[in-house]
Amino acid sequence: MIGGLACGVASWFSGGNLYLTSMAIVGVVGSAAWMLTRTFLNVEDLTQQALTAQQQAARQAEDAQLDQLAKQLRTDRDHRTKDSLSLLRSLRDEFEKLTNRPGFEVRSARFREQISQVLGAAVEQLRESYRLFERSEAVVGEARQQVIQQREAIVVEVVATVDRVQKIVDQFRTVTCEDQEADLNSLQKELDISLEVARRTEQRMREIENPSKVYEEFVKE
Repeated sequence: MIGGLACGVASWFSGGNLYLTSMAIVGVVGSAAWMLTRTFLNVEDLTQQALTAQQQAARQAEDAQLDQLAKQLRTDRDHRTKDSLSLLRSLRDEFEKLTNRPGFEVRSARFREQISQVLGAAVEQLRESYRLFERSEAVVGEARQQVIQQREAIVVEVVATVDRVQKIVDQFRTVTCEDQEADLNSLQKELDISLEVARRTEQRMREIENPSKVYEEFVKE
């Protein structure tokens, strides 16, 4: 910009030299455009930095909650729940690495959202299994046996969910490594099935936690 202004001053002193005037315009406009571009890029960088910081904060909060859950599950005397949580966290990390590979960020956006829902549902199943474990420790007799049966059904379901997630991640790894676009449709079907199972399990957990409320909602319908 300084060069453009210098040309403008020189043009003015020379009585309006066309060449110098043109150079002044080009210099000023070009410099202004460059400054705007730098400003835009800086804003974009700051936005990306803020987004990255937000994602890191969310991940730290999520990991803190999962660490707390892992500590609780170590007391339920059932290795299936601890193993399931550990495997879920590993699958989550692996899936994120696969989806962040160059060329797959955009194509995998929907899969990331859906797999996150499935993982979240599985974590909730584990939390519910621990709540039922605590409840079983507080009651006796037939009531205790009923709670144990409810918990067992949840644990069996979460183990099956983890198995499905494992297959989905394995399939996605194959798709990304071999770039097989056609297989994405098959992967989508697997995710749809997993999401539907997660929704049904969520409904069952609501029924366990508050059966009277579920009955009232059924009557209203």
